[in-house]
Amino acid sequence: MSRFQCLLICLALTANTVSAEELEPKALAALDQMGAYLRSLQQFRIDASSHTDQVLENGQVIEFSHQARLLARQPDKLHVSLESDGKRRSLFYNGKSFTLYDSRSGYFANQAAPANIGGLLDQLSERYGIELPLADLFRWHPGTARDVGISSALLIGDETVDGNTCTHYAYRQPDIDWQLWVRQGPRPLPCRLVISRRDTAEQPRHSVNYHWQLNSAIKPQDFEFIPPAGARAVPLQQLEPQGEQP
Repeated sequence: MSRFQCLLICLALTANTVSAEELEPKALAALDQMGAYLRSLQQFRIDASSHTDQVLENGQVIEFSHQARLLARQPDKLHVSLESDGKRRSLFYNGKSFTLYDSRSGYFANQAAPANIGGLLDQLSERYGIELPLADLFRWHPGTARDVGISSALLIGDETVDGNTCTHYAYRQPDIDWQLWVRQGPRPLPCRLVISRRDTAEQPRHSVNYHWQLNSAIKPQDFEFIPPAGARAVPLQQLEPQGEQP
């Protein structure tokens, strides 16, 4: 290798090292623009395909696939279902109460709920330890980047995702690296998300591709749970208060 070639390689490595610690304004602005557009949507439907790594006790990483569907009407209607291996788990929220239903067991649980989707998501997480698929789409706000501790934000380039021209970004926060593809044009919707954990040696990943329908017909009954024949009501277990022993 010539001295000139070595110099070029060293310069390239240095440039990559420097850029990996940057907070590029365009990458940060993309999060704000996407969040503002998501908050402007009054109703939408998403069909999403996801892949999630699970680490076994011996350290082997196994990938599982899921299909998720979400229907939302702001501020107080939500229906989410997650399907894997023929099993479907669903949530119905009508602005007054929510119902969780497991099609395999036939069990369902109903509880009173806050008056908006944001309050519902907080209640599910804090009281029951439940994180809904695609819930982050409702949590983008102007301070998100600061709140989650983003230390690196990079613009990677333009790519095609499921037929849409999207801009690819990469972000880093404590223990997590994530990549985001955002649709170009007047509708800056997320096209794809990949999350990689850095807090374990296996660095498991979760990825999801979003298929948006902004003009899909959504009916009030889509958010109401009607128990099928044989379904059984059960209580919903709350988390133990912190500091208390079981």
